[in-house]
Amino acid sequence: MRLPPALRHRDFRLFTIGYLPSETGEYIHFIVQNWLVWELTQSAFYLGLIGFFEFAPRFIFGPIGGVIADRMDRHRLVTLSCVFNLIQSLVFAFLVFSGWLQFWHIVGLVIFMAIVSSVRTAAQQVMVVSLVPQESVVSALALHSATHNLTKVVGPSIGGVLLTFIGAGYCLIIHALTQVFMLVALFLMRAPAAASGSAAKGNWLRDIAEGVAYFRQNRRIWFTILTTYSNGFFGISYAQFLPYFAQEVLRAGPSGYGLLVSAPGVGAVLISFFLSTHGRLTGMRRLLFGASMIYAASIFFFALSPFMVLSLFLLTVIGAMQMSYRVLARAIIQEECPPHLLGRAMSLFFIDRGFGSLGALCLGAAAALVPVPIAVAGSAVGCGLFALIVPRRSTSEKTVL
Repeated sequence: MRLPPALRHRDFRLFTIGYLPSETGEYIHFIVQNWLVWELTQSAFYLGLIGFFEFAPRFIFGPIGGVIADRMDRHRLVTLSCVFNLIQSLVFAFLVFSGWLQFWHIVGLVIFMAIVSSVRTAAQQVMVVSLVPQESVVSALALHSATHNLTKVVGPSIGGVLLTFIGAGYCLIIHALTQVFMLVALFLMRAPAAASGSAAKGNWLRDIAEGVAYFRQNRRIWFTILTTYSNGFFGISYAQFLPYFAQEVLRAGPSGYGLLVSAPGVGAVLISFFLSTHGRLTGMRRLLFGASMIYAASIFFFALSPFMVLSLFLLTVIGAMQMSYRVLARAIIQEECPPHLLGRAMSLFFIDRGFGSLGALCLGAAAALVPVPIAVAGSAVGCGLFALIVPRRSTSEKTVL
C-alpha cells in the first residue's frame, strides 16, 4: 500500500508527528477550560462569553497575523507560539492548584492565547503547504485536517477521563508537556527556511488592504471565504454549549462531555482519509455547497435530540461536513491565491473562528430568553439559509481571474 502523497516528504512527516501530541494537548486544555467555566459560573451565557473571548481577537489580530506570516520566518513563528502555549498552561495550572482561579483569570489567559494563535494559525497553515510540492497540496491539507481531527477524537476523550480521575490542574500540566513534542519536531526539520515568508517589507495596513482588495476582486476566493464566515457564525458556535447539552439535556458528566466533543472528530477523521488519497478534486464549489447544507441540517437535528446515541451520530456527521467544507475552501483559496498573498488569505480564512465566537456570544444571550436547544436550532436554520444565498450571489457576479 502506497503512502498518501504528502507523507512521502520527510519534513511533512516530522511536522505531523509533532503536531499529533501537541494538538491532543490543546483539546485536553479545551475540555478543562470550558468545564472550569461551567463549574465556576453554572451559566450558558458565560460559556458563550468565554467562546467570544477565545476567538474574537482574530478579527483584529488575524489579518495582522497574516501579514506577519507573509513577512517572517514561519518556522520561528510556530516555534515561539508553542513556547507561549506551554507557559500559558503552566500559569493556568498554578492558578488551579493554588485555589485562586476566578473567571476573569480564564478570560485573561484565553485572550492572551487567542492573540498568539492569530499569528500561529496563519504561519502554520502556510507552512504546511510549503512542506510539499503543489501536486500534493490537497493531500497535505486533508492529512493535516485528519491529524487535527484525530486529536479532536483522542484529546477530549482523554481529557474527560483525566479530568474525572486526576483533576484540572494535572490535565493542564500534561498539556504543557505535549508542546515539547512539536518543539522537537520543528528542531529536527531539515529545511525550515522553505517555510519562511518572503513578502516585501512595507506599511502593514497597506499590506492588509492589498490582500483584502485582491480577494474582493477574485470572486471565487471572496465567496468561498464568505461561506466559511456564515458557517462559522451560525454553525461552529454550537460546540461552545456542549457542556450544557452534556449536563442538562443528556445527563452525562465530564466523560460524557468528552465523548460529545470527540464525536465530530470521528467523522472528520473518516472523511479526511478519503480526501487525503486525492491529489485534486473537481467541482469543489458544488461540493462546498453540499457539505455546508448537510452541516446545517445536522446541527439542527442535534439541537433537538434527547438521546445520547443519536446525538453522537449527528455530531459525527457535523464533524465530517465541517472538515469537508474547510478543506475544500482552503484548496480553492490555495489554487486561486498568488504565493505572496497566501499568508493574508489564510488569516482571513481563519477569521471564521472569530465569527464563531461572535455567534457563541449571541447564542449565549439568546439562551437567556429561550432554551439553549431552541437557540442552537435557530442558528442552524440561519446557517442553511446563508449556504443557499452565498452561491447564488457568487454566480450572479462576474469572476475575476
